[in-house]
Amino acid sequence: MQILEEVAKALNIDQEGLQKESLKTFLEKELRNTEAEIYKIAVKHGIRSILELDEKLKRREVTEEDIMDDFMELDYLESRKDKLLKVMEKIK
Repeated sequence: MQILEEVAKALNIDQEGLQKESLKTFLEKELRNTEAEIYKIAVKHGIRSILELDEKLKRREVTEEDIMDDFMELDYLESRKDKLLKVMEKIK
């Protein structure tokens, strides 16, 4: 925390405000990166969500073997996005 204190003092701003804004900026960046990764997978498979990918699997439009890595990654990314959004709500 010493660096945060030094930066706040050097810029003559409130340390708590700096901390909150820094955290907010970090979370927004993480959310954008997560959404970009979700988008890449969605475009690759022509879907908008993991549910649509699951439906394609059920309709046998794709094989489990072909999509399993992307399916697991998409599941993780969507979970991460939800967590980021919840945390962001707490700091508003």
